[in-house]
Amino acid sequence: MKRVICAAFLLFSFSQSLIFLTSCSDMLESDSSRQLFNPTLDQKTDSVFYAYGIMQAMQQLADQYYYQNELRGELVSLTDKASTNLRELASFTADASNKYDSIYLYYKVINNCNYYLAHRDSTLRTGVRNVVCNEFAAVASFRAWAYLQLSRQYGAVPYVTEPVTTIAQINANVNPTSREAILAGEAQMLETLKSRYSDEQIAVPTFSQSSGTGRLIGLLNWGPTKSIWPSKCFVPLNVVLGDIYLELGEYEKAATCFYQYLRYEGLMNKSNISVNYIDPMSPSYSQYSPIFKDFIDWPADYNPGKNSTLYQGQPTWENSFRHDPAPGDVISYIPMAVNYTTGKTTDIPASYGYNYYATNNASDVSTSARYLFNCPKTHDIQIVPSQVYCDSARRARYYYYTEQVMVSPFNWIVKSEPLGDARALLVSQGSGADSTCVYTQKPSTAYVYLYRNATVWLHLAEAINRMGYPDAAFAVLKNGLHSELANFSYQEVYMKDTAGNDSIDENGNKVLDMTLSHIDDKYYLTPESYELLTTRLPFLSRENAEIFRNGVTKAFVGIHSHGAGAVDDLYSSYRYSTVLNAKIADISRKFNLGLQQYTKEDYINAMEDLLCDEYAMEFAFEGTRFSDLTRLARHKNATGLYGGNFGSIWLASKLASRQPAKDLTNPQNWYLPYN
Repeated sequence: MKRVICAAFLLFSFSQSLIFLTSCSDMLESDSSRQLFNPTLDQKTDSVFYAYGIMQAMQQLADQYYYQNELRGELVSLTDKASTNLRELASFTADASNKYDSIYLYYKVINNCNYYLAHRDSTLRTGVRNVVCNEFAAVASFRAWAYLQLSRQYGAVPYVTEPVTTIAQINANVNPTSREAILAGEAQMLETLKSRYSDEQIAVPTFSQSSGTGRLIGLLNWGPTKSIWPSKCFVPLNVVLGDIYLELGEYEKAATCFYQYLRYEGLMNKSNISVNYIDPMSPSYSQYSPIFKDFIDWPADYNPGKNSTLYQGQPTWENSFRHDPAPGDVISYIPMAVNYTTGKTTDIPASYGYNYYATNNASDVSTSARYLFNCPKTHDIQIVPSQVYCDSARRARYYYYTEQVMVSPFNWIVKSEPLGDARALLVSQGSGADSTCVYTQKPSTAYVYLYRNATVWLHLAEAINRMGYPDAAFAVLKNGLHSELANFSYQEVYMKDTAGNDSIDENGNKVLDMTLSHIDDKYYLTPESYELLTTRLPFLSRENAEIFRNGVTKAFVGIHSHGAGAVDDLYSSYRYSTVLNAKIADISRKFNLGLQQYTKEDYINAMEDLLCDEYAMEFAFEGTRFSDLTRLARHKNATGLYGGNFGSIWLASKLASRQPAKDLTNPQNWYLPYN
């Protein structure tokens, strides 16, 4: 059937639309009373209204974006109350009749952006200051983000870069363009803006956001207020550009974009890039998490004082998921309306059992969890954590302090036990008569998260790993990239004779100074990686010493410690060689590879799998999983390691628990259909 594009104009409630229809009889299905018009964009205030119009289109896309990614991953399961639309997505049987399979919604965002980019006067100034550049860059980033998501879900699609306003334009835009060409085109557009504007000029607009509670957008029917932080409604240019390069396999360009974003944000406000969201598990954690219900007692040598004060006074990881205009480390979100009379609402909280649009604040279900957002609940839960997720969280090793060695160098002893990943604490169990209910806290707030600081750091690690520096990628998990990382560098220091030359033993070999050398497996960062992190990606350079600085406040930590505790200690057994060797052995066994001696390529592949595991714990239930899996599978296919289609086999193995109706070893089956 011929694919037809239909355009309808809207501003605010009449925002620009680009619609894919299934037959010629549907071409003018828009409201006939609406008048098509050509509003100008030559006034300084115009862009504000268009920017919010684009956000409105993003709201309409939010549920689809979320479900297409989360339900086709392996971290959730459906209950017997799940809708047919959700079941079809989860089983890979969805077609264009599915509620959450509308290519039109992506193009609605895109055409809004196209109209703005084509008609906005980008030279307007107040004195010497350009008052348009931030919004212009933000709109370009919206379009690039929409094309990135569209190409991930549908593959080759029409690539439209001009606003569609006539039937002739509609008919001229029906031929598909490859996903690689689309992403390359969007990358080129964003690079052009980077060359034209300064770092400050491509930063997201703030619209003079207040420093207090954000901007109120309404009251929920059952009482709480909802606010937005205007800057968080946008996607930073360098973040989406880095993601596009990561998708294309241009790893150094991706890493450079992520570095540039982090450095600029660090210059503006260090708290904007810190990743100190730690939630040390308390000995009582098993009382309310169904994932940990089999665990009762902590190890007898657990030191509550040292573990509980390690990050005392720092924000906890859970605070990233508050019902708040500026939650934790969230960079970008789509804030949904408080009720249907004020804007676009969302189905996401309801599918997890949260009655976000209830008319009173009485919770229908009793739970013993500590709430971040005590949203009314129901028994009508459609989505729950999968057995795969629960098993992964339950088996995870937790690293904890025991006691301090009372002889020099007075180090704490760090041990580990398979106590689980603390990030699964956001899954809570109903109590009493409601004990069969399982609630996942993240989706309860109706803020649909797009990017967090943790996203940028972990995607940076993914790029660095594929550049050929798996140990530097591991640093993002263990320590974080900050001023103290030099303490973990592998160093060979040689003895000197009285003349200052290297001492030579009787066999003609240089003599190591064992007191100054760092050569055991506690010290894992190679000289090559240290050079990378002081030159091409200069996180550890002298000029950035005050930006990526840790010190007493522990502003930066390894992402793995969000769920696993004291992994960053020098004496922790969470070490590069130990962890990566175990992961390679597991991959070899699972895929019958018969690996005996490990190559650097084996380590890079295993490090990528380790990051995939981290994504599962860090970003579960946020709507990113399927895109993460397909991106990693493409990386693996591109290397040719273990056979040219290993990535596809790996992906099919990851999703085997879903029992998909399609053969996922064929990459064409990763895409949703559209007519």
